[in-house]
Amino acid sequence: MMREATTLSPAAHARAARHAGVLRTILHPGITLAIWTRPPPPRLLDATEGLAARAPFCRVAEERPDRLGAALVADLPPDPCARTRLATDIARLARLFAALLGTTAVRGRLEAIDSPACRLFHADHVGLRLLCTYAGAGTEWVPDAAVDRARFGDNRAALRDPAAVRRLPRFAVAILKGHAWPGNAGRGVVHRSPDASPDRPRLLLCLDEPGRF
Repeated sequence: MMREATTLSPAAHARAARHAGVLRTILHPGITLAIWTRPPPPRLLDATEGLAARAPFCRVAEERPDRLGAALVADLPPDPCARTRLATDIARLARLFAALLGTTAVRGRLEAIDSPACRLFHADHVGLRLLCTYAGAGTEWVPDAAVDRARFGDNRAALRDPAAVRRLPRFAVAILKGHAWPGNAGRGVVHRSPDASPDRPRLLLCLDEPGRF
C-alpha cells in the first residue's frame, strides 16, 4: 500500500509535520520537500468535491496573495459559499508562500482534472512550488535514495525501490524545491501526478513565483 506522509518523513531531504511552521524548513540547505499535513479546513470537504465534479477546468492568475484566491475562483460555476471558502484558503496559502519567497505577488493555477495524467516521474525546473490537492488523489513523490535520475523516462528503470513511492494526503500543503533554486540543480524533488477520471476527479492548487508563465 502506498504510504502517505503524516509525521516526519523518513526521507533525509524532506520534512513533514502537522503545523505550518514546517514549511519554512524548505529554505534550509539539503531540504527539498516540506509538507504540512493539516486536517481538512472547516467546511471545505463538500465545497471542493463539488468544484472538482465540474472538471475539466483550469484557472490561472497572478496577484497579490490576499487577492489570488478570489481571482482564481471568480468565474467558477455558481456556488458562492464554496467559492468564498476556497478563495479564503487559497489566500492563506498564498500569503505563506509569498513570505517564503519574499515577493508581493504569487502566480496560481487552480485545476480540476478528470483524465489520466502523465505518469512519468520528473523534477521541475522551478525555484519553489507549492502544491495542495483539494479533492482526489494527492501528488506522488519519491525519496532521493529510491530513484535513479539518469534513467528518467522509464519509471520501472528509474525507481530503485517501487515500494518507496509516497502520496501526499488530501489538503496537505507541500513546498517542492526545483532545479532552479540556487544550489539545487539536479536535486529537484522527484514526483508525478496520479491518474484522475470522471468518477475520481482531482482539484489541484499550484503556486509559483511571479512571472512564471
